[in-house]
Amino acid sequence: MDRQSVNNKANRLDKLNSLLQQLVGEAIRPHLEGENGLVTVTKVETSGDTKWAKVWVSIVGGDDDKILATLKKNIYDIQGDVNRKMTLKLIPRLQFHLDTSPRYAQHINNLIQKIHEEDEQ
Repeated sequence: MDRQSVNNKANRLDKLNSLLQQLVGEAIRPHLEGENGLVTVTKVETSGDTKWAKVWVSIVGGDDDKILATLKKNIYDIQGDVNRKMTLKLIPRLQFHLDTSPRYAQHINNLIQKIHEEDEQ
């Protein structure tokens, strides 16, 4: 495979990931009504053969386990919503995963802020 083919395939996957991120974000909204917290689709990683897509969600101010369980319980409805809106021959199967990086970044920020406050005293 030449360099141009590799770049085209990577570009195609990037576009697919972006489209899936938007569509999944819209599809999960009705299933999370009444839940506490903010749920954001932070990233989508589609496999090279486009059979699977890992959907990374960030949850702020809500119960991670409960929200992930709700998403997994409604996976067929969410997948169906995405399937109806896409015109691809092969639509990736979705898998939900918790993205803890925003929470970790906030924790590091809090630690740095605490160190600065202690230095000022």
